[in-house]
Amino acid sequence: MKLVAVMSLDSNREALHRMYREHSIQVFSEIDIKGYHHTQSPSAADVGWFGHASHPAYSTLTWAFLPADQAELLLDAIATLNADADPKHPIRAFQMPVDRSI
Repeated sequence: MKLVAVMSLDSNREALHRMYREHSIQVFSEIDIKGYHHTQSPSAADVGWFGHASHPAYSTLTWAFLPADQAELLLDAIATLNADADPKHPIRAFQMPVDRSI
């Protein structure tokens, strides 16, 4: 079993929900996030993910516990979606092993 966490700008929410339906992911959790940065350095602005301290960027975090094969297919689909997306605002996905659950 894998835990897949997906961070995305809020504008991608419907596309992600559609992708979950297409990959038969029937149960997932989601929270809304406000992202901030407090630096003026160009590298922070280039990340594109986090708004300035006075104007946060709105994003979401979803996560689901999935069989390994389903997790792999989802990550592949996200990589495909990112290939056509704005490179400063990619969807970020992380897969972690679930060694034990109760």
